[in-house]
Amino acid sequence: MNLVRVSLRSLWAAVMLCIGAQLFTGCQTLDSNEPAPSKSATGTSEAAKAPGSLGMDYLRSGDRIRIVLADIPDAPTPTDDQIPEDGKLTLFKGVEISLLGKKRTDLEKEIEDIYVNQRHLYRKMKVTIERMGLFISVGGEVRTPSGTVPYIAGMRLTTAINAAGGCTEFANRRAVQIKRANGETLKVNLRKAVDDPNYDVPLYPGDTVHVHRTLL
Repeated sequence: MNLVRVSLRSLWAAVMLCIGAQLFTGCQTLDSNEPAPSKSATGTSEAAKAPGSLGMDYLRSGDRIRIVLADIPDAPTPTDDQIPEDGKLTLFKGVEISLLGKKRTDLEKEIEDIYVNQRHLYRKMKVTIERMGLFISVGGEVRTPSGTVPYIAGMRLTTAINAAGGCTEFANRRAVQIKRANGETLKVNLRKAVDDPNYDVPLYPGDTVHVHRTLL
């Protein structure tokens, strides 16, 4: 009888050990996989749109900025620049910086460090980066084709078109074109975007929206 009890206990311990191993493995698999990102109107992951994941204080290609270098003897005239696709600009005295994805305040300190501590060009410096007016270009078959509308944080396609007066009766609502500042081009079905927020594509500063004329 004692032998039977020992065998049963050994079998039970083995079963519990096996179950525990499976649960542990399952938890590892679940924790290592991130939740599937939502799909946009083009079927691409929202997470793939890196610029869109950044806050408004972070710099993107297409942003217009003013860089002011002050508290130095030969301070240059402030420069107004549009951040190019590669995100690089050359500043006073040939200092090259990379701006994409950086917070303005962090970049100000980085530039000061380059001039003062790395290149020893000045004993001190004050750098200010100002973001210029943010706009979305909206054209084509809209009722108020003024060319640009002010960008608002969280703006989406329908918001921008409404800001331009809405579509005309000749608009092709099935294939509205969006061109990103980085050169990416999307085509969105505006009819679906109106009915389903999942198709209402987010816009970013520097984007261009064009509503084509219907062929009918």
